[in-house]
Amino acid sequence: MKQYLNSLFLLFLAFVAFSCTENRYYEENIDFSDRIWQMNETASFTFNIDDDSSYYELYLNLRNDVQYPYRNIYVHYTLQDSTDRELEKELQNIQLFDPKTGEPFGSGVSSIYSHQVLLKDSVLFPREGRYTIALKQYMRTDSLQGVYSVGLRIDKQSSSVNP
Repeated sequence: MKQYLNSLFLLFLAFVAFSCTENRYYEENIDFSDRIWQMNETASFTFNIDDDSSYYELYLNLRNDVQYPYRNIYVHYTLQDSTDRELEKELQNIQLFDPKTGEPFGSGVSSIYSHQVLLKDSVLFPREGRYTIALKQYMRTDSLQGVYSVGLRIDKQSSSVNP
């Protein structure tokens, strides 16, 4: 009976893992050497959109340690098309720690925590082609300690625009 329950549990985990990734369209992460994100360091992600009739969700991936010196991080992101025309830019304030308790948000093992934050929902790209999203830290410090990596994830939503 115990072996049956273990098998059932593993099957359930496999189902959950598959269902969480079936809409993933693109994902890439950039690691920072010495866990330091420099002010002048831009994390750029270039991807191709092959279906301009579908909606997409844009997520920021971030990994930090518990020694990160602030409770939040400001990230500036810019979306450009293949002609380098700026389509959108925005400054995001992302909370990494609870302001009252100091407990880290996100999922973590030991002292490293991962965050996946929705940047934009229901994005409709104007045309098929190449796009670039650039991410920069905007914390007013040249060397931001405690950041392991930053990344971009794009999920393709199941509904699309009617022709």
